[in-house]
Amino acid sequence: MTTTSLEFHLPAARGIARFKAKAVIGQGGLTADDREDIEAQLLLAICSRVRAFDRERSSLRTFTCRVMDKEVASMLRYRLARRRLQLGRPELVDGGAPDHVYGTSSSTATAHQQDFWLDVDKVMTGLPPPLGETLLALRCGSPTEASEALGTARSVVYERIALIRQAFLAAGIGTAYFTVGGGR
Repeated sequence: MTTTSLEFHLPAARGIARFKAKAVIGQGGLTADDREDIEAQLLLAICSRVRAFDRERSSLRTFTCRVMDKEVASMLRYRLARRRLQLGRPELVDGGAPDHVYGTSSSTATAHQQDFWLDVDKVMTGLPPPLGETLLALRCGSPTEASEALGTARSVVYERIALIRQAFLAAGIGTAYFTVGGGR
């Protein structure tokens, strides 16, 4: 594709990027404040991949939409993996998990963090071996990755997730754990 063609298509690409950025707000922790950054990232993605465009395979609009959809999926996957990493292995994230994960000020974050991991450890040690293995496999991976690592079907992993969730809820570790008067 020539530079002139790209310049002609850029206003349409901006419109598509704006639409896709608005649609992704609220997912994966993205807020309205992130909209301009998302748009810019989507435009950079199309500019960097425009050389791969083939008129015989699709229209430029379809190509643009597909490239941007893949970029949005990649952004969400990265953000969700980062959240999973913060909750599963905070020691791997620079400086531990951020305060907003725990909903506390920095002066009390360490105490809440220690209490949380002690409570999690209590639940983990009480789980039967298959559930414990599944939980460890899920610490830094998706259910699909866990099923591959464990050599089981995804449906088995999802059944075990439900049982693990029940064990955590029974121990008072739920969505309200870090709120005042929460599940402790």
